[in-house]
Amino acid sequence: MTNQPTPNAILNGELLPAERAGFSVANQSLVDSFGIYETIKVEEGRFFHLSWHLRRLGDSASILSLELPASLEEIGVWCRKLADTSSGFGLLRIVAYGSDGVHEAQCGIYMKPQPKLADALFDPGVWLVTSEGERTWPLAKSTNCLAQALARFKAQSQGAYEGLIVDRHGHVTEGSTCNLLVVRDGVLLRPLAGTALEGVTENIAVELAAAAGVSVQRTALQLADLAGWDEAFITSTNRRIMPVRQIDDTALPSSPGPVTRLLMSAFRDYEKKHGWGE
Repeated sequence: MTNQPTPNAILNGELLPAERAGFSVANQSLVDSFGIYETIKVEEGRFFHLSWHLRRLGDSASILSLELPASLEEIGVWCRKLADTSSGFGLLRIVAYGSDGVHEAQCGIYMKPQPKLADALFDPGVWLVTSEGERTWPLAKSTNCLAQALARFKAQSQGAYEGLIVDRHGHVTEGSTCNLLVVRDGVLLRPLAGTALEGVTENIAVELAAAAGVSVQRTALQLADLAGWDEAFITSTNRRIMPVRQIDDTALPSSPGPVTRLLMSAFRDYEKKHGWGE
């Protein structure tokens, strides 16, 4: 049997074996979910828009008044250091927690495998199920992910691919690990600003749609209007753009629909030309 190399991680800038780079179980911030995180795609040692993710990390820290242990530029150096010690492929996760309830954070970075996505997930697409819940502080990518976890558990229990979160007003805000966009009458619809965490991939998809002449509109995505949706797709770091074929018991008319196909192709081109610049 070939011995696998011990995975590494970084804790506050120090490169360590992953099993030694942990947070204390007595840290009150873990109980409080007083932390933030980012997930960044790495391929061949290159990052997909590292600077964009770091900027959002800084924004999340500011919203929570969380003091990061280093500048965003230095945290970027830590990310590159870790990627250099790995296979160069995977999803890099940055996690920053407060220390025992105070606002000075500890920052850990580790790599996780990037799952292989089956072709069937992109054609005909995926089945999603809805779950009631709301993200706490939706403008921050915080570790308070109870609503997301419950949506994911419900989806798993029913054999669905992913869960969608529906707030108290009946609005579909986001997925458990993704963003949702909808096409109705040729218009690309995205949730109202401030109601969901905006994704890096989501924003790229919106820009590509606008560049292709597709009208984009922010609106409350009412679950009650599901029967009138022509297409839908989810976006995330590892999935890119993934068509949705069914939500709960309602099959969408087209999956992948024409707008979704257009954006899937445009995103592949974008990724080749621009995505790996930091």
